[in-house]
Amino acid sequence: MIRAVLLSLVIVLTGAMARAGAWPREEGELFLSFGGNIALFGDAVRPVHYDPTLYLEYGLTERLTLGLDGYTADAGTAGSLFAWLRVPWRPDATGDVWAVSAGLGTTLLPDGAQEATSRLGLHWGRGLENGWLALDAQGQLGVTRLSHQAKIEASWGREFTPLWTGLMQGQIGYGLSGDTYAKIGASGILHATPGLDLRLGLTRALTGDRGGGLTLEAWWRF
Repeated sequence: MIRAVLLSLVIVLTGAMARAGAWPREEGELFLSFGGNIALFGDAVRPVHYDPTLYLEYGLTERLTLGLDGYTADAGTAGSLFAWLRVPWRPDATGDVWAVSAGLGTTLLPDGAQEATSRLGLHWGRGLENGWLALDAQGQLGVTRLSHQAKIEASWGREFTPLWTGLMQGQIGYGLSGDTYAKIGASGILHATPGLDLRLGLTRALTGDRGGGLTLEAWWRF
């Protein structure tokens, strides 16, 4: 069911990894991201596959950001859909930005069942002269069957020209089957219009089948 909903949304929205991380969304601003891998290399199934994603943020106030995100992975055998909120924590005059997030949603389990799931996150970011650094950690716990998983993602973005930004990302974690995974990605971001960015990149698994994917993602700001 989750897979069908997400795939339908991606198709309807015509296409589609940087997130706002610790930074709050401006009040009244809406951010929408969607996409996935459009081509696979090698025997890519786990932990890199087509992996369609949907991500939505809305700045309710200056300090409170609401969001919705979902994905499928591992050839459609894993996935989730979450609603969440994020608030700043420990604002720092040195330029570090911290935030915590909490969410509720549903997770697709390896046996095909779905489980109501809670999620907590801790987010850090720092603005640089021509870019940013970000670190996002999240943990999930099922409400009924106590399924659990966690991940940490690190990002480094750098603006090269007013039209192009580069992005490097790495992710490690463990899945619902207790397996650990790691993957890295490199992307170029085209600032097509003031409200639209297009990201084209390569993702490579460092564990599992070590396959890779060509990623296309769109970011909209309203």
